[in-house]
Amino acid sequence: MSVDTGLSIAALRSLAVLVPVLLAVVLWFAAPNRRTRGAAFLALLWNFIALLLIDALAVQQEWWTFGTTGNMWSQVPIDVVLGWAALWGAVPILLARWVNPVITVLVLVAGDVLAMSSLQPLVTLEPTWWWGECLAVGAALVPGVVLGYLTDHGLALRTRAVMQVVLFGSLLGFVVPTVAFEAAGSGWGQRADVGGPLDLILLQLMALVAIVALRAVAEFAVVGRGTPFPWDPPQRLVTTGPYAYVANPMQLSAVLLLLLGGAVLREPWLVAGALLGAAFSAGLAAWHEQSELLARHSESWTSYRRSVRDWIPRWTPTPAIAPAILYASVSCDPCSRVGPWFVRRSPVGLDVAVAEGHPQDLRRVRYEGASTADGTRAIGAALEHLSLGWAILGWLFRAPVFAWFLQLLVDATGGGPRSIRQTE
Repeated sequence: MSVDTGLSIAALRSLAVLVPVLLAVVLWFAAPNRRTRGAAFLALLWNFIALLLIDALAVQQEWWTFGTTGNMWSQVPIDVVLGWAALWGAVPILLARWVNPVITVLVLVAGDVLAMSSLQPLVTLEPTWWWGECLAVGAALVPGVVLGYLTDHGLALRTRAVMQVVLFGSLLGFVVPTVAFEAAGSGWGQRADVGGPLDLILLQLMALVAIVALRAVAEFAVVGRGTPFPWDPPQRLVTTGPYAYVANPMQLSAVLLLLLGGAVLREPWLVAGALLGAAFSAGLAAWHEQSELLARHSESWTSYRRSVRDWIPRWTPTPAIAPAILYASVSCDPCSRVGPWFVRRSPVGLDVAVAEGHPQDLRRVRYEGASTADGTRAIGAALEHLSLGWAILGWLFRAPVFAWFLQLLVDATGGGPRSIRQTE
């Protein structure tokens, strides 16, 4: 149960926001480098989105309530959540050079248990409030700190890339539409008219655009050894996947998703948000990216940018695409048809070789280039060297979950692994 502190709601609310934010700001300026600051920002953003949703759920489930008004969303004070997110997200990462994050997390959990029960009348706890506390620690505090720590130390690349996809997907799919709905004076519950034939087509287009964006993230992680976050960038220049056709596939995908989402939800403010995002990306973000990439990759970046545009994709892949080899068998059927099929279409930057001449004992068609893939994933990677239409199909072949299902289907219909006789 809550304990009345004797302070007014206004005073408690101000303290709940100003103390953690000021602490985070002081530590921010003391941070050793911008990567640490970027990691702290990611942890803060994760906590802000997660805590906003958890607090809204807590109010709905009557775990706790907020005795305040103004700057609210779903009966949750947004500024209080921001202060909470600064304390749980930014502070542990910025303190990590002095204090082990595990210790900081334990202290924060203990402090939160004490603070939550001492914030009356700002926060009124119900007997079941422990459910919300456990959920907040498990879904906000711990994963936020993990993401920040991994980013700051450059560890577990694929894990932090996946977590960034979840984070920025939540930002694009939840935060931005919510802001648009608030601007229009409506909410998620007033979108009951979605579901007609046109909406289904638009939703499928959105899924396709999302697959392109995921492929771009995967190229950053696998080929570039980095992530889309500007303070955790790829170490190598990426000219494969969607980047073989357009310079800003993730920004283009985000704008298209917002435009399509605005059409599905009949929300002009969402369309306005897409246009604002495009303007920002084409202006300040483009200037910053180009200066950074030029400094990191010099002539390679200049050569690549001569052949690709920011927003309008090419039909054929850039000549700067990383070269690759597709190894296909000539001694089995239907494997023997794969190599000639690609050769007839004059791929860009792709050589077709005989699998029987590979130094390893290949059992599936193999793609070797900036990345390596086998089976249907190899076919998908090779399709990127033909044209934009074939490339989109190739990205679908390599999409999460679908790639596994497609390979399973091909194996079940006679396209499984085969032993081939190597040539001397």
